[in-house]
Amino acid sequence: MTVVLTDRIAEAVTDENVQGIIDVAAYGGITYWAIEPTAAERAGLPSDKQYVIVEGEEDQVFGGSREVEAVHYLSRAQIRVAYAKLLDLNQEYVNREYHGYIIQSWIDREELHGIDVAHIDAGAADIIVQVAIFDEVRYG
Repeated sequence: MTVVLTDRIAEAVTDENVQGIIDVAAYGGITYWAIEPTAAERAGLPSDKQYVIVEGEEDQVFGGSREVEAVHYLSRAQIRVAYAKLLDLNQEYVNREYHGYIIQSWIDREELHGIDVAHIDAGAADIIVQVAIFDEVRYG
């Protein structure tokens, strides 16, 4: 995908769209591989980033152990680029089902409101976040 095309797609994804994707991911999409950030992890958020994603596991039932693989700081721009990569008809990240959700969110976009995030379910939001972080789908 060309830089110009990626930029045009990213322009159609509003800040509210990005927040909607992150909210869906946080409430069920990424919870099987990511855990809630601590205050210290949040405090490390660089000024050019908006989101903290902690890759790891937390045992809240048996003793409360917490294992952190990595702390990832994401910007809205990274989410937009991941969305653009997944919108590409030649993308090889996901199957047709999840690709279809992303395409439908683009088809139903509105000039003032951006993409239609209602088509982005927990699985699609998870994939967008993973592509933003890893440039691949590692989990799921």
